[in-house]
Amino acid sequence: MGIQDREYYRHATSGSAWWVAVPPVTRALVLINVVVFLLIQLSRNEADTLFQWLAASPQETLHKLRLWQLLTSTFLHAGLPHLVGNMYFLWIVGREMEALYSSRDFLAFYLVTAVLSTLAYLVIHEMLGDPRPVVGASGAVLGVVTLYTLYYPTREMLFLFFIPMPMWLILAFCLFYPFLPLPGLGLQHIAVESHLAGAVLGWSFKQFDLRWSRFFSGRGFRPRLRVFSPGAREPSRKRSPAPSWTSATTAGPAAKPTVAVLPEEQLDARLDEVLAKIARDGRGSLTDEEQRILQEASRRAKLRRSDRP
Repeated sequence: MGIQDREYYRHATSGSAWWVAVPPVTRALVLINVVVFLLIQLSRNEADTLFQWLAASPQETLHKLRLWQLLTSTFLHAGLPHLVGNMYFLWIVGREMEALYSSRDFLAFYLVTAVLSTLAYLVIHEMLGDPRPVVGASGAVLGVVTLYTLYYPTREMLFLFFIPMPMWLILAFCLFYPFLPLPGLGLQHIAVESHLAGAVLGWSFKQFDLRWSRFFSGRGFRPRLRVFSPGAREPSRKRSPAPSWTSATTAGPAAKPTVAVLPEEQLDARLDEVLAKIARDGRGSLTDEEQRILQEASRRAKLRRSDRP
């Protein structure tokens, strides 16, 4: 089962593919950034006030505890080139990472990276005594670009819209171009600390598999460890009889339910883990149970498509 069978692809049956087929979180993030930019441009009389309340700076965010600015500042941009550059990268790589990790995990990663990369800039500039504010989605976008590059380092992308370059080279340029002697650029104009923090967070997310769904479920926190006293007996659990439509048989009271009887929500959570493992280690690394999860998810997807009017 590939990413084309995920829920947001199954519903994209009409409209322009370049917009409708894009996963919902990536589409929403790009749209919010564009709308905020236009509102700022149309509100020139109040633009300074809006920036003061939404942009992040050591004085306002840390000293006055306007902590919402850690997030709101990432939806502001210093100009049209700044906006277009960030949204172009987010549009290209964000949709693939969202398809790979699921919308929930991708949104959690993006927002956490946005907040922490902004915080890194503020803490460092507070220690340096530099009061300049920071705006832009660059930290969060560099986190997504780093994550994408770790999966596809040699895949080519159109850099500056017309120059084909491998992802590893694009990432290296994005991280280090402020140090290059280019006209109009330099450390004084670019939040290098935010960029580097975003890249580190993207690397950590993949290296340590920090997906939201690994730690949380729809019912809240899912503990990783369990403590019980020696001699204590676990309470007995009543087993529900397997539905008659299951494709496997049970061989006694200790038999485990098969993949076919997993509820939809639980199967989706398991499927997300399997797809992430395929992207990380290849399909050959899957166990027999994980192969069955793929087959069952594909079977259910086909049933849903056949049930459409």
